[in-house]
Amino acid sequence: MDDVDKIIIKEKLFLQLVEHAKNCLPNESVSIIAGYIEDKIAYAELVYTPENIDKSIVTFTVDPLVLLDIYNAVEEKGKTVIGIFHTHPAPPQPSKTDMTYMEVNPYVWMISSTNNIENPSGFILKSDGELKEVEVSIIQDSLQV
Repeated sequence: MDDVDKIIIKEKLFLQLVEHAKNCLPNESVSIIAGYIEDKIAYAELVYTPENIDKSIVTFTVDPLVLLDIYNAVEEKGKTVIGIFHTHPAPPQPSKTDMTYMEVNPYVWMISSTNNIENPSGFILKSDGELKEVEVSIIQDSLQV
């Protein structure tokens, strides 16, 4: 994932993330994004919107059994997990906790402020520990990727 420069997500899928995030307010939301990676671009094709069992405004946790079900569903569909979307009550930058989890979940981390959910930022923690910004591109559903 170190070499991913951009994540592309169709508007319909992105709106599912936004709706889930708004339904979770004031707490953080979390979603799992699946698809494929080609030529340094991560293409989102599926989103999963599990419950944040922390029910917290500053942390999120997915029930491990729910997470396992999501990973199994992604694998059954021949896809791979490419991203994690979640919200922060602060600006859309990875927290220290996020950075720790980014080490073991080397995906694109899309983060939105709860004050501006429609404008996420994307990040990857490279294997050398450097935080890399990833372009987030939300495209019309009718466009081919």
